[in-house]
Amino acid sequence: MRSRAGINQTAGRGQPQSLYDRDFAAWVEQQVELLRSSHTAGLDVENLVEELEGLTKRDERALGSQLKRIMAHMLKQQYQPERASRSWEDSIANGREEIVDILEQSPSLRRTLPGLMTKNYPRALSQAARDARLPTDSFPDRPPFTLAEVLGEQ
Repeated sequence: MRSRAGINQTAGRGQPQSLYDRDFAAWVEQQVELLRSSHTAGLDVENLVEELEGLTKRDERALGSQLKRIMAHMLKQQYQPERASRSWEDSIANGREEIVDILEQSPSLRRTLPGLMTKNYPRALSQAARDARLPTDSFPDRPPFTLAEVLGEQ
């Protein structure tokens, strides 16, 4: 997805910026109106495709972030149970609720969860090690819990 931030007043060699680059909200309104009126010839297809693809990527990033947060707290609970706190429980519960909200809108993203868990476990491990002030090798290389446990489904 192209970045809209920090773009000059002209694109390329003195050419005026497109509406997409000048005013994203106005561009969206224009595209919606073109779609509603079936004037598809005027659509900015290239940027529409990029933006639509970006929506899924945004949700996948959000899912990964929530999985990381949950796994980091679960690791701390498992490896430092004496320091477990209500805030850890609340954070786990909030992360699970965020995941449920995303999956309610986009159930097909459930298929990405195993890969996102694998991708984000090393990040969760690093976070847990920093928070717990323990060396990373204090934790297992692979998640000591299942996806169902992370999601609170067991």
